[in-house]
Amino acid sequence: MPRLTTALTTTLALALSTGLALVAHTDAAPEASVGRLSLAAAEPGSSIPGSSVPTRFRVATFNVLGFGHTMPGGDKEGRADGRTRMEWATQVVKADRTDLIGFQEFEPPQWQKFAELMPTWALWPTAKQGTQATQNTIGWDTTVWTAAQTLLYQAPYFHGTMQPRPYVQLRNNATGQLIWVLNTHNPANTFGDAQKWRDQSERIQAALVNDLRKAAPDQPVILTGDMNDREKFYCPVTFLTDLESASGGTHGDPPDGSCAPAKPTDIDWIMGTSDLSFTGYSRRYDALVKKSSDHPYISATASVASPAAQAAGVEHVVLIDLQGVPSRVVSASRTPTLARMRAADAATLNARGTVERRTALPNTVSILTARPIVRARNGHGVADTKPTTVARAAGHYVKSVFDVVHDAGATTSLYSGDLHANLLGRSWGPSHGAADTIGRDNGRRKITAGVVDKKDTVAVAAARKRLATHPTAFTFVQMAGPADAAVDTRFGSRAYLQALAGADRQVSRILQTINKNPSTKGSTMVIVTSSSTALPASSGRHAVPLIVRGPSVPHADLYKLNPQYADPGTAPSTYAGTQPIRTSMIANLVTSSLRLPTIPGSSFNDKQDLNVFVEPVAPPA
Repeated sequence: MPRLTTALTTTLALALSTGLALVAHTDAAPEASVGRLSLAAAEPGSSIPGSSVPTRFRVATFNVLGFGHTMPGGDKEGRADGRTRMEWATQVVKADRTDLIGFQEFEPPQWQKFAELMPTWALWPTAKQGTQATQNTIGWDTTVWTAAQTLLYQAPYFHGTMQPRPYVQLRNNATGQLIWVLNTHNPANTFGDAQKWRDQSERIQAALVNDLRKAAPDQPVILTGDMNDREKFYCPVTFLTDLESASGGTHGDPPDGSCAPAKPTDIDWIMGTSDLSFTGYSRRYDALVKKSSDHPYISATASVASPAAQAAGVEHVVLIDLQGVPSRVVSASRTPTLARMRAADAATLNARGTVERRTALPNTVSILTARPIVRARNGHGVADTKPTTVARAAGHYVKSVFDVVHDAGATTSLYSGDLHANLLGRSWGPSHGAADTIGRDNGRRKITAGVVDKKDTVAVAAARKRLATHPTAFTFVQMAGPADAAVDTRFGSRAYLQALAGADRQVSRILQTINKNPSTKGSTMVIVTSSSTALPASSGRHAVPLIVRGPSVPHADLYKLNPQYADPGTAPSTYAGTQPIRTSMIANLVTSSLRLPTIPGSSFNDKQDLNVFVEPVAPPA
């Protein structure tokens, strides 16, 4: 037997005191053995080295109502048999686009029918492990996941009888990220009060989660199951572990001890450790689900930040929008700060805005929402008109980078020298912001602090004061001086060049403020771009700068870092074919850099694959 780590020794010590037994099944040791766990099952090393893409997947839990319940004489007699119900259940799985699921009451005929109908899926346990084990099966789509370890642990069921429960270590085929998945069905009160057995099961599961985390901190853990408890499950498990519910909810640390699971509270749960972000939580109990089972279908989208983003450790992002600054004016003589950044950081002078408009306000909203403008393209609808809110322009609420950062429990701020930015404050302010359904309810006000003024100097001074004292996780700074000067005089005029030089100096001052504050120095990403060029549409000049500075960001051309995007040269771009790097990709660059999920409903960089961290490795000659 291999030497065990301290964390795994703790697990085996727990087995002696609680009756927990571990059963391992691996490629290297196909014969399962009680009380043995391969050291490889918990070693770190989770992903493809340097991977810059987050791992996203759809996870579900579903009690499918066991085959025996609907057999003649069963307590659910009169419903369709288990095989037929499994046909409906697979339709639910496909419709939800689930690629990982924990099943309960998954009896052999249902196991076999699912395997027949879903040929690309793998199931653990298998028939070899016995009927008790397969009652709580974990399934995964093998086009998405590959099993690295398949194991069992023991937990009490009816009358305290110990039964096997599955857990697996899966490797994502695209990113290499390793995760652990545990599944359970804790006993109901069918044969009397089973609370003590549910409590014991939960302690065993919590201990296993904690040991896996200690042994491999870079491997998230998911726990799915029918817990047959609501608050009595959520509150203890979030106290004992760093698990959080995909449905939300809050709990305080001792001595606070407050606990408030999200409402409505089910007995079916998806839990994940703190390095997982959940979005799109769904409790589906429509006609198809009701035909399939007497439980709802619970699912959510889980996201794990890329290894590159985790290693970078970005804690603050400052996005600077210089209105009226096309790439053609970026030079050592006219914009020395931007030129120095371009020479040292990741940059391109051929980024593009939206196809529909080149004016500032529509492109600003696209930068913050990762959407095009035209509503028919899932756009935000803000064109040259000045709507009262973005939601009114779009015909529905539009989430932004402010939403994602705020709802994750972090702070945001807006500082603009363009009075049109009041639209942003209204749209994501306390009156019109959406309800926060992620974790703790932080309210509808998505923008924590900010100043909108007609002078850039006032806005930047306020931003620098905040950065020097109480920096927010996301800061949006907007300067309108160059664009205003181009309107008042002309592009390229002396007044314009003075405004351009002034904006460049303000960028330098922002960088100095960041570097002077120990809480922002070394942990802040700065992104500089332009929402408009101040050039007439007939000029044919479309390019704007996009410069990224921050932890782990190399000096590189952004197109070389991102071969999935195409440098358009001097040609105008459309939304067809391979896309150029667009400023509307920035919002999801912000979220991915802060290790947060993509903006719901967004269109640009929605896979968070715009890379600013990892230099591609050249293929061998």
